[in-house]
Amino acid sequence: MATRRKNTESVISLDSFGSANNYWLCWVKSPLTHLAFANQVQKRLKQPCAYIGDITLDEIHPDLRFPMYFTSFNQEFEIDLVILANKTTAPLSLSMGEQNPLLGGLLFEDDYYLFNNQGFTKILFSYPQADYLFLLSADKQADIEDYIAMLPLAADHKILCQNTPQLIAQEQKKSKQVLDFLQYLYYESEAAVKEYRRKKLFQKLHHKMSVSEANYGKLKFPMEDNRMITSDLLRREDI
Repeated sequence: MATRRKNTESVISLDSFGSANNYWLCWVKSPLTHLAFANQVQKRLKQPCAYIGDITLDEIHPDLRFPMYFTSFNQEFEIDLVILANKTTAPLSLSMGEQNPLLGGLLFEDDYYLFNNQGFTKILFSYPQADYLFLLSADKQADIEDYIAMLPLAADHKILCQNTPQLIAQEQKKSKQVLDFLQYLYYESEAAVKEYRRKKLFQKLHHKMSVSEANYGKLKFPMEDNRMITSDLLRREDI
C-alpha cells in the first residue's frame, strides 16, 4: 500500500482544524504487537478492523514506519476510529549514530516513538511510553460521547490520557508543535481511510468505475469512458 506524505515539517496549524469534524484521541499502553492489538480491538468492538498503511518519518529515517488500522462505527456520519502505533523499532543505523563507541555494541534494539518524554521520539510528551493512539473522528453533526465511552472497552489496555487535540496540546510545553503534529496525524489518517474505501469500492465493482459508451444506445455526443460513478447506492452496506 502506498505510504503517506513524506515531510511532516511543512504542516501548519489552521484555525479551521476541528471546525468540520469532532476529534477525540487517547494514548494507550498494551504489550501486544500492532496486528494482535488491532485484532483484539476488532473482537471487543465487534467491528471489522483493516490495515490502511503507515505514518512515515522520512525526514528522520526512511525506515521509520508506524502502522495504522481503522474501524468505522458509522459511515454515514464518518465516525471512524484509527489505531496508530506510537512506537516502532529504530533502524540500526539510527541507533548506532547515538551510541557511545566506548561502551561497545548494542545489547537491545531501541524503540522510536511518535510521542514520548525521553529517548528517540518525534514529539516530547509528558506521558511516557505509550504503545498506541486511538484517533476518533466524526462529522460535526454527530454526537460522539457514546463512542468515547467505548474506547476503554476496546481492548485490554491502560489509557494514559485522553481529550480533544486542542486541550491535549495546551497541556504540553511546546503546544503549537504538538497540535501541528496531531493535525498532521488526523489529516494523514483520514486520507488513508478515504483511499482504503475507494479501493474497496473499486474492487467491489470489479475495477470498473465508469459505464462504457458501448452500453448506451443512441448517443448524440461521444462519452468519456473514465467518468466516475458517484451514486450513493454503491456504498450501501447491503449490496
